[in-house]
Amino acid sequence: MALIAATGGASGLGEDAVRGVVARIRERVRGAFGGDVRSVDALDRAVADPGDAWRVRELAAALAWYAERDEEFAAEVVGWAQQYGPAAGVGQTIHAGRDAYTAGRDMTVQQRPETDPASE
Repeated sequence: MALIAATGGASGLGEDAVRGVVARIRERVRGAFGGDVRSVDALDRAVADPGDAWRVRELAAALAWYAERDEEFAAEVVGWAQQYGPAAGVGQTIHAGRDAYTAGRDMTVQQRPETDPASE
């Protein structure tokens, strides 16, 4: 949902419909955040630079925090994700200190045997 709110991308909708849906989602999120300046700033920063993964993660954390405390908001977030996700342009980033093969839902990680420099 953070990606949809930040990027304005939603699957299965035309451009005009997406703008309307995303605008409503952003306004609802602002309303849920209320006077919490930090969370509203997280939304604004993610919208301003949706390519910055840190900003989107910060927004996701704020959404999760509010969803944990407000069941109605949590249900809305889940509904949006089911209806409009995954957002267009969603990618996958892998950071691994080992060999990683990822394709679709397959997330196979092959760990290389550790070598002890002292034994060589």
